Amino acid sequence: MQNERFRIAIVGSGIGGLTFALSLHELCQDIRVDIYESTASFTEIGAGIGLWPRPWEIMQALGLESDLLSISDTSGSLERWVQFIYRKSDQAEGVTFCEGRQRVRFKPLHRADFQAILSKRLPDSWDVHFSKRLSSYDVTRTGEISLRFTDASTATCDLLVGCDGLKSAVRMGLYSTLSQQAQAAGDDVGAARLRSMSTPMWTGSVAYRGLVPRTALEEVDPTHPALTDALMYFGKDKHLLTFPVSQGRVINVVAFFSQPELEGTAYDGPWVRQVTKDELLADFASWESQVRSLLGCLDKVSLWAIHSLPSLPTYVGNRVALLGDAAHAMTPHQGSGAGQAAEDAFVLANIIAHPAVTMETLPDALRVYDEIRRPFSQEIVERSRQTGLIYDLVSPALPHITEEASASGEIPSEILEEAGRMVVDLTSWLGSTSIMDDRDKALAMLNALLNTEH
Repeated sequence: MQNERFRIAIVGSGIGGLTFALSLHELCQDIRVDIYESTASFTEIGAGIGLWPRPWEIMQALGLESDLLSISDTSGSLERWVQFIYRKSDQAEGVTFCEGRQRVRFKPLHRADFQAILSKRLPDSWDVHFSKRLSSYDVTRTGEISLRFTDASTATCDLLVGCDGLKSAVRMGLYSTLSQQAQAAGDDVGAARLRSMSTPMWTGSVAYRGLVPRTALEEVDPTHPALTDALMYFGKDKHLLTFPVSQGRVINVVAFFSQPELEGTAYDGPWVRQVTKDELLADFASWESQVRSLLGCLDKVSLWAIHSLPSLPTYVGNRVALLGDAAHAMTPHQGSGAGQAAEDAFVLANIIAHPAVTMETLPDALRVYDEIRRPFSQEIVERSRQTGLIYDLVSPALPHITEEASASGEIPSEILEEAGRMVVDLTSWLGSTSIMDDRDKALAMLNALLNTEH
């Protein structure tokens, strides 16, 4: 590439990594990009995903709206967005509540379909290296970053962007370096704290995930609301969400089981494993028939231990940046993990693409990214946690509810309405704010910094 400003290595080709790559390609043509993916091909684990208005703005800016509409459950409709129906279901006869309160709507997609759309748009001139799992990296004396992979191969770059998820090797390397620097400065306590920050924490929750074929549910109950609607089923220490994906051909199902007292402890067992449907049905045996009939139609079920990261003091280092789960892995209770990764990616790409960002000004650019994205994304981490507590009816903001009282259906409607109101308030940012405003704020901050310092 002629007049190449610098070379970027993207580690990880999930939604965050691909959105970053596509945003860069849309914004500039003088940066070389290499993508390193640990798997043998573009693969995405998980099932359904909901895109809220903020990340949808990004997809529109990248020219992907029509492609994504073609794989949504709405048969290409621009007008139809879906919102969750709230229902308390850990009792013999469930009850719908908060019906008169408007909530933010979203576009439901199958995660693998979404990733396929993104990957097909990658330019041929950018190299994607599969079966490349990063083991470590070093910054050389010349400022170049040397990458080492588990297959003993190596590569170099000028900027390393870690999009490598919850168990990020880039984050481990960055925080090892920060810890060593604190140690060298005589701050033993700070060094230990920095070392611990790169380790994810168990939230005390697990999630059963699976897909229900539409035809299977229709055979059992042709009028089941999950065939057409997005539903959030509340219950004591458990909740369940469902919505159609892939143009309604399958139903995405995620069921959570929580032990709040175990938050912050170590999870005993594999973080992701296959389980039998019977195990899931046993945990929801006392729930209303509407839920049990849906769960009974599941075929393959996986169990995920839900982990999150502590609030990191920085997302950037010496020519290194973290985005998505590598920076702020969160609980999925606001459906914003992928969306926040896309937002990180879009803002960082707009900053890096600025023509005044060079090898010399790169530290300033990364500082702007950190100042714009870190406080915002960490607030969403906490909002997601609070939302999950409300779904499970264990929020400190709600009166104490025993499992017996909840199962008997004796919870006053006023409490349920208050729970619904709190969720609506906690999620209102999804529809009342714009990622474009954050992008503009970042660029204004960058311009002011570069004009002042350079």
